[in-house]
Amino acid sequence: MTPPDDTGLFRLVYRSRSTIAGDAEAVQQTIDAAVATSQRRNVQAGVTGTLMFTGLFFVQALEGAPAAVEAIFDRICCDLRHTSLEVIECGPVLEPGFGNGAMTYLVPDAVAGALLDRMGVEVELADAAAAAMRLMAALVRTGPRAIEPVQNVVAE
Repeated sequence: MTPPDDTGLFRLVYRSRSTIAGDAEAVQQTIDAAVATSQRRNVQAGVTGTLMFTGLFFVQALEGAPAAVEAIFDRICCDLRHTSLEVIECGPVLEPGFGNGAMTYLVPDAVAGALLDRMGVEVELADAAAAAMRLMAALVRTGPRAIEPVQNVVAE
């Protein structure tokens, strides 16, 4: 993936399957540690967005300058805490869709998480992606269970 230039706002959204092992507390500790490291990196790179973790899948939107988003996504692709990365959306956008500040970490409720997990294996990528993005956008707007500021999960 090579963005056309380094001007304007660029968005990349992907979905991946978690490989983090352990009980719920251990998984959350792993995510929290990755988020803390990533927050610093995204602030320095000027990248914002949203991360949603369902317990089985990660869905993440990154927004910023094309080169900065690409550099972060390159690190994400090497992160062994997830597998089966699928790009949902990638390209220039006119305005941020997932907030203007630090990345938000969203935890969907049990019903939404179960629906997204089921869709991850039963539904075409485009349909699952559209549903995940609608849920993320709705959660960012309403703010339930959102934790700010949080940045993307990447390998250290």
